[in-house]
Amino acid sequence: MRYCQLPINTGHQTLESFDAYTKDLKQAHAAAREVAKPNGELKGLTIIAKVDSGKSHLAVAICREWLKCGVPARYVFVPDLLDELRAGYQEDGEHDFVARMHFYRSVPMLVMDDLGAEKPSEWAIEKLTTIINTRAENGLHLVVTTNKTLSNLPGDTENRIGSRLRRYPAGKVVVIGDAKEYCLRERR
Repeated sequence: MRYCQLPINTGHQTLESFDAYTKDLKQAHAAAREVAKPNGELKGLTIIAKVDSGKSHLAVAICREWLKCGVPARYVFVPDLLDELRAGYQEDGEHDFVARMHFYRSVPMLVMDDLGAEKPSEWAIEKLTTIINTRAENGLHLVVTTNKTLSNLPGDTENRIGSRLRRYPAGKVVVIGDAKEYCLRERR
């Protein structure tokens, strides 16, 4: 749990409490249930939807399921992931850049929330591509949420990240196009 770093006040965000009130949300929920099984066949899940469509709820819920099974999982908001990596250049030991990269490349389940919210730079694209590529090559689980199309991620002019997510081994891309203001519905 120490390494997962789920956002505060998300204890209610579970797969059971997810309101799959549209066809697309039902498809995303079913895929989330499958990737939430540490021994399941689905290894990668990319959820694409507008802001406030329920993506983060599913991302948090997937981590909770892994933790219930006693398997390490890490939830991270992508801009924070990049900030952590940058901070590692100033650290030594278990918090240095190399250790942080190793962690993100090897934790059994990595949930990267809000890909595309980061400031695009060649460095950021390279680090994100390295993490995703290494995880794919090693058959590790990865969940990514974004409100960008995979061919239009900021700064990814060569579409390296989008391409890797589309062809993630045993992976699936789900587009939620019919949901509106999930977070507001959730609060009611």
